[in-house]
Amino acid sequence: MGFLDKLLGRAKETAGEVADRAAPMVEKAQEAAGQAWDKAKDRVGDAKDTAGDAAEETKDTVSDAASDVRDSGSGSGPPAA
Repeated sequence: MGFLDKLLGRAKETAGEVADRAAPMVEKAQEAAGQAWDKAKDRVGDAKDTAGDAAEETKDTVSDAASDVRDSGSGSGPPAA
């Protein structure tokens, strides 16, 4: 049993050392992922704002065009041929 205890004990120590060395890399990866997430949220917010502005501008243009058509027509229908 002494040999197995030493072997298993060594495996535990090795796993602990690997975990200790990996911890800083995991922290860096989590930090990078957080920054990427924040950037993505900002870009989505910007895209929503841009799309909302474009939709509002389109709506205004269509409304103006409809008003122009109403104002220019006499309401009597198309011209006679």
